[in-house]
Amino acid sequence: MKSPIPYYNNITESFQGSQIMPSSPDFELIRFEDIPIKHNVAEKPFRLNAYVIGVVTGGSASLTINSKTYKLQKGSLYFSNPWHVRQYKDVDKWEGFVMIFTPVYLHHYRVGENMLKEFPFFHSESGTVTDLSKPEMLEVHDLFEQMHKILHSEEEDRYKILFHYLNILLFTCKPINQQKPTAGVFNENISSQFSEQLNNYFVQLYKGAENEPLNLKMVSRQMHLHPNYLSNLLKVQTGKSAAQLIRERMILEAKSLLTTTSMTISEIAYYLHFKDTSNFAKFFKSHSEKSPSQFREAHKEGFAKANAYSY
Repeated sequence: MKSPIPYYNNITESFQGSQIMPSSPDFELIRFEDIPIKHNVAEKPFRLNAYVIGVVTGGSASLTINSKTYKLQKGSLYFSNPWHVRQYKDVDKWEGFVMIFTPVYLHHYRVGENMLKEFPFFHSESGTVTDLSKPEMLEVHDLFEQMHKILHSEEEDRYKILFHYLNILLFTCKPINQQKPTAGVFNENISSQFSEQLNNYFVQLYKGAENEPLNLKMVSRQMHLHPNYLSNLLKVQTGKSAAQLIRERMILEAKSLLTTTSMTISEIAYYLHFKDTSNFAKFFKSHSEKSPSQFREAHKEGFAKANAYSY
């Protein structure tokens, strides 16, 4: 079977073999202009155990997060989180900044990932991309610029200072995004834990450390809750049963593999622990109205058409 999408534990791992030397394994802030166009990570789909905030102030690029593709251009502000599959393509003289920080960086300051729960743009199933007005872009870009200077200064406590700037940046971005609701956000505690278990399952799968198929029995066991009790709680908090949420997450993962890898449909079925290709195809079509091959072809056609219109 072909290699799955690579998973990187930290920033240093993700830049191995490139011309970029990260400032640390857990925090980096880079100008887009300084990233080599042929950087191997940027051209291929990958997962990185880090949160990402990017602002584009010039040029353009195509960004795929899971199965959704965005056209980044001047004024684009985007967010993604550790379990997202990301891929950059068609980079054309882009300018701006991308900030990358891991959960480890947050834990250094005893806040962990809980500090991000109030920011819905970090909990979307396919990332969040917002078009900024000129004043908004200048405000966000100015914060990135200040943080970049601090990162490359001789200040002994620069990472601690940057943590406080990160909070300022997040609260600056919050009202910008609040009028744009994000799908798939889990606010309640049990829902958040359930979502984290699903995300962790696929991370472990990509690491080759997960041999069981994803199902309610497995997740409820890991959460130390009875399956029926867990499902009832989720139904109250989200309006969806646990089984429905698992199906939706599995479809999202399958779409991501279909659109960002060259794995065959049989390989994807085997990789996701379906009994056989037929079983996977039937499952996929019943929940997405297209067969896996039809979905893959439609995505290729849509991507080609979008690129044709952008020039």
